[in-house]
Amino acid sequence: MNIEIYPLDKVLIDGVEICLGMEQSAVEMAIGKGQLIGKRCYYFNNEIAIDYSNCKVEFIEFLGGADGALKPTIYGISAFETQANDLFDALKKQNNGIIRDSENGYSYQFENISVGVYREAVPKEVEEMIEEAASFGNPLPDDEIRYEMKRANHWATIGVGITGYYQR
Repeated sequence: MNIEIYPLDKVLIDGVEICLGMEQSAVEMAIGKGQLIGKRCYYFNNEIAIDYSNCKVEFIEFLGGADGALKPTIYGISAFETQANDLFDALKKQNNGIIRDSENGYSYQFENISVGVYREAVPKEVEEMIEEAASFGNPLPDDEIRYEMKRANHWATIGVGITGYYQR
């Protein structure tokens, strides 16, 4: 499935447009009914969530991360397969303004382009965990280290919202 994110505008899913501000009924005609929980509706095996306000698309979030089936791109970059720092740098350049970091590297909100990213771990904490385990004579297995580093070096979610979404 080909998915492209166009901040402040839309998401293309195999050529089907889901526009920010689009009526929920139009979304359902385009991609079907999702599972509605509160104001959030889940699609494609819960890998896409769309938040609605007054029955209009307010926010679209991709939840599958590096292990998910959906691989969205933004500015021509794979959001989940690219190293977290590389995507951060590209988003920072496009944003050219305020970036919120209220979770110490776990998530960032790029205000000017209304894009948010989240990861489950940060490299520094994973490195500290590895060192601590080794210092107690209980080194982590290689597969666990690879798993933890993957969580720290790749984004788990990426979302795009309407203009001003992160300025509230």
